[in-house]
Amino acid sequence: MKRNAKRQRLLLLALPGLLAIGCAGIGGGQACTEISGESGVAVGWEPADFADSVTGGSDTDSGSLVARLCVQEVCESRTVANSDDPAPLTDVVLDEDIGEVTVPVRFTVTSRDDGKRVLFDERTDVELRRFQPNGEGCTPTLFRATLTADLERGQLRPG
Repeated sequence: MKRNAKRQRLLLLALPGLLAIGCAGIGGGQACTEISGESGVAVGWEPADFADSVTGGSDTDSGSLVARLCVQEVCESRTVANSDDPAPLTDVVLDEDIGEVTVPVRFTVTSRDDGKRVLFDERTDVELRRFQPNGEGCTPTLFRATLTADLERGQLRPG
């Protein structure tokens, strides 16, 4: 009985050391997670903000929206019903090694059914920031920017 209690205490005392070795890796090298990612620009927006502008437009209008994001010469579009996703991200992937540069960005939201009603159309220049999702000194090194489409202010803002 005493021997089991002594063994359990010894294991409990050794546990933090074993965990530290396991987290640091054998040989004491830097431990890196394996989170991947891509360089690029993302814009967050809330379809509900545009709901009043879309509903009641026409008898054939389903309330769907098309978000289009262009960064440099690369564009991506996404169609969302105004109630599908409360805060979707629209993003454009860029070359992984693009670096910390300033890129032109244009973000538009239009009514899906006729495509003629432009609800939001803003341009800005944004600086890509270095980002290492697995920690400093770990790969990959990405270059990203995230913006939010602010319908109330009619602008793209950081974040």
